[in-house]
Amino acid sequence: MEKSWSCRGLWLFCGIFMLSLLICRTNADEAYDEKYHPLKNVNLSPFIQYLSIYQCMLNVSDKCQPEYTLTEKGWLNVTNSDANTFCNQGCANHTMDVLECIFLVKQDYKFEDKNSVQDLNYTITQGCIYGFPPNATIKLPSSAMRVSGQAGFGVIFSVVSAVLMAYSHM
Repeated sequence: MEKSWSCRGLWLFCGIFMLSLLICRTNADEAYDEKYHPLKNVNLSPFIQYLSIYQCMLNVSDKCQPEYTLTEKGWLNVTNSDANTFCNQGCANHTMDVLECIFLVKQDYKFEDKNSVQDLNYTITQGCIYGFPPNATIKLPSSAMRVSGQAGFGVIFSVVSAVLMAYSHM
């Protein structure tokens, strides 16, 4: 009986260790990047979706100032005085490419500030044409908002899935 519990503990430790290697992304090889590019993953589990979103956000450009680099926090707080630089020197296009990558990986992704990918795309498009609102995003004119796709559920589901996979291989 004791052997069974120590074996389970070993498998759990191995599962957590493998999961931490996946999260830390220890391999910086180009072939690894090509194989595990965020857009090359098909039928993603929630954990891999969030990992792929993180990989999308690692795509930074020298066209964007550091304060306008997209992170998990959400809106970049572009002001009207910076709109010309942001919109006309490639940073807006780069940010929209990163948002497209995120959207292709997980369509209902919400940033920490509760904005969706569509909200940020709309804000950038409208802001570059008409000007950016101070410290806010421009919400889509649609009244049908999706509430069921909250990010917290995906994280919890991913952790539970990892634990169940670890126990299923014992």
